[in-house]
Amino acid sequence: MTLADFIDSALDKLGHLYPNRECKSIAVRLLVELGGYSNYAHLVEPGTVIKEEKEISLKTALERMGSGEPLQYVLGFEWFCGAKFNVREGVLIPRPETEELVMLVSKYYKGRNKVKVLDICTGSGCIAYSVASELGNDAQVWGCDISDTALEIAGGQKICGKDGQVRVNFFKCDVLSAEAKDTIKVAAGDGFDVVVSNPPYICEQEKSLMRSNVLDFEPHLALFVPDSDPLLFYREIAVASKSLLKSGGMLFYEINERFGAETKAMLEQLGYTNCQVIEDLNGKERMVAATLV
Repeated sequence: MTLADFIDSALDKLGHLYPNRECKSIAVRLLVELGGYSNYAHLVEPGTVIKEEKEISLKTALERMGSGEPLQYVLGFEWFCGAKFNVREGVLIPRPETEELVMLVSKYYKGRNKVKVLDICTGSGCIAYSVASELGNDAQVWGCDISDTALEIAGGQKICGKDGQVRVNFFKCDVLSAEAKDTIKVAAGDGFDVVVSNPPYICEQEKSLMRSNVLDFEPHLALFVPDSDPLLFYREIAVASKSLLKSGGMLFYEINERFGAETKAMLEQLGYTNCQVIEDLNGKERMVAATLV
């Protein structure tokens, strides 16, 4: 099998799931990550014969993806803020737009000393580790989640920043429980400068708009909220954060673009100030920042 043959095979195996252009992008990434080829090898040397052992792993990857399994689970990792994060079924795959949430926190807090950060609904730990890396080794960062699988994966990440290996403390917490504040205070204390979260925010009614590779494989626990209460996690986190944040501390969310105004209004009603709805690079209302007086 040549590189060109593999590209054609990807179009054949994945065409029922993805547009042709995306199939080609997936094939190229597989060639890079599993085959060790450059991003442009298929263009400049399309007749290159793939070695047998690499061909086997590439064909296996296509078979798995052909059943709908996400590319990141097949590879076992995803890149986020320049670092490789391990992922597998049971943990949400890090998204590029979430990198903008990390950069937003960095915008406000980079250069400050001993910043104390809590990442709620941490999942793979991508936000927690990336914020810790951005803010430097004297930052104290905790991450919590209800999922044992997510905590196992997050705790096993080996992320290196410019100051060496990045360290984050993880613990289990159901942020919707009545004991959430006490659980957090026992595990991490209070007096946080930052609470950041990318919680579940997709309404159940939006399932019909989602691809099968997300809907059938990624954890619903990390994705969905009831149609009747789309601000469920935002509200509970904001209420808990009133006793967790220092005066002047900030709350940062990734949000459902449909509910920017509602999220902002909810935070203002709870007494937060300087509430901002912030667009991502695609012009979607994707983040909210607020300050506790």
